[in-house]
Amino acid sequence: MTKNYCGAAARAAMLLGVSHAFGAVAEAYHRWRTAIPYAAFDWMVPQPCRRVVELGAGTGIQTRRLTVFADEVLAVEPDPKMRAVCQVDGAKLLVGTAEDIPVEDGGADLVVALDSWHWFAQPEATNEAARVLRPGGTLAVAWNLPELADDWTVEFWRSVTAAHDETRRPGRLMLGVDAPFATPQYRVMRWTSRRSADDFVALLGTYSQVIAMDPLERGEFLDRQRELLPIDPDGMVDARFTTVCWRIVHMGA
Repeated sequence: MTKNYCGAAARAAMLLGVSHAFGAVAEAYHRWRTAIPYAAFDWMVPQPCRRVVELGAGTGIQTRRLTVFADEVLAVEPDPKMRAVCQVDGAKLLVGTAEDIPVEDGGADLVVALDSWHWFAQPEATNEAARVLRPGGTLAVAWNLPELADDWTVEFWRSVTAAHDETRRPGRLMLGVDAPFATPQYRVMRWTSRRSADDFVALLGTYSQVIAMDPLERGEFLDRQRELLPIDPDGMVDARFTTVCWRIVHMGA
């Protein structure tokens, strides 16, 4: 676990602006991004779970699975273009951010951030999660990450994995100083995705580093990356992924 003590408003605004880039490709994001495995939800979500607050809900990819595990799901998302795609039966969509959660004090059994915690300013997000959790509630954080198992995966995902500095790298849990939480628990799950080569290239195009390229540069980049894929005769590619999960119990005031 690493702790990040940067809580400046300017930092929060910058991170929010970068994360809003996903709105430009909201439909593609929803189509190509992969949900966290159900086994991870089994491990992260306490039972019974009356109310869960999801931070950075995006287009609802993870939200839909959360509705299986909780009586009430509050999906918090700042980007209007992402919210427009996030239509999930059984979930209530709220306008807000991880640094300013529109939920009352002690109103949640679980606060969860899936593929999103690295975008949030600290310690603001940690403090807000602590505020809305009941004592004994759980903060859960998880990411789906490409497994860099061989040369082609390292090269294919290089633009994504090299983009974040060590203190904000996806998979690393960042908490604000003196956060009222118990010792974090950690679990890793590995799985394989079999998709067409075109689908893998489309998935790569939904990452912020690629979205930020100008259209010509992005097209040329994705063409080059496609050449790296070990395509089977049937046009399919097998790639391994890792889901990194954290859960932390709120200790109360």
